[in-house]
Amino acid sequence: MNAESKMISILCPTRGRPENVKRLVESIISTAHSPELCEILFYVDNDDYTFPPEIEKLKPVKVYRGPGMWISNLHNFLYIKSRGEILFSAGDDMIFRTIGWDSIVREKFEEIPDKIGLIFGDDLGTHSGVIATHGFFHRRWVESLGTWVQPGRGSLWDLWSTETALKLKRLFFVRSLIIEHKHYRQSSFGAQFDTTYQRIRTSNSSFRPEISYRKLRRERRIDRLILGSVMTNPPPLELNYWLSEKTVNALKSRLNTEKQMYIRTLGNLDLVLLLFKVMINQLTFWNRQK
Repeated sequence: MNAESKMISILCPTRGRPENVKRLVESIISTAHSPELCEILFYVDNDDYTFPPEIEKLKPVKVYRGPGMWISNLHNFLYIKSRGEILFSAGDDMIFRTIGWDSIVREKFEEIPDKIGLIFGDDLGTHSGVIATHGFFHRRWVESLGTWVQPGRGSLWDLWSTETALKLKRLFFVRSLIIEHKHYRQSSFGAQFDTTYQRIRTSNSSFRPEISYRKLRRERRIDRLILGSVMTNPPPLELNYWLSEKTVNALKSRLNTEKQMYIRTLGNLDLVLLLFKVMINQLTFWNRQK
């Protein structure tokens, strides 16, 4: 295998936190069994001059600068620049604690034949073991979907990916893998509420990403269908989509791929309402013919 097939890429947008950057990089390098097979990619806004130059000179570190963008776009930009087979969505407020974390992650992905899975450790935070606030993905997950992070203003990607993996039965919590998330709101050890946190909270308050999240339920269902199609074993049948799956199976020979996908994204109630609407339209049509 070439180096890229063994490499882990850690992707991290950052702003105004030189000490956090130092702490993150030092913790990654000092705890990895094979630091030479790790790359750490940072995105820094053009108007931010705080990134520590001594860290930028380190071999595993790559720094890219550009205009300020949605954090989802920053992650997708860094993904394009990455080379690793395994990807980690990092925050600059994280600290890698477990010695040999990289070996643990590689071994876990070796247990997944099709590589479709979300692996996350204990972040010592409020949602530890429940929400993969930051997690490891195989590149095959991203290539199957055609995107790394779903676009959006504060897209709640952690909830998106956690829900996707959970419903596919491919969410793997590794308690022995400790990557502390020193977030002011989630960490019991506390963190300073700095200008970067303030900036994010202010933008999220105006964008209201939770509203977009609810409206994009169908998009998350599409993600699960796409990933399920490349899994070695088919994912479990989701109860809310039981009727749509049965309908597609019954009418498969009469439906093209596009129509099959559309029906499979309809929840039970949505499909019943659609069938009722079709029936009403048919009755109206026949009444007009009389």
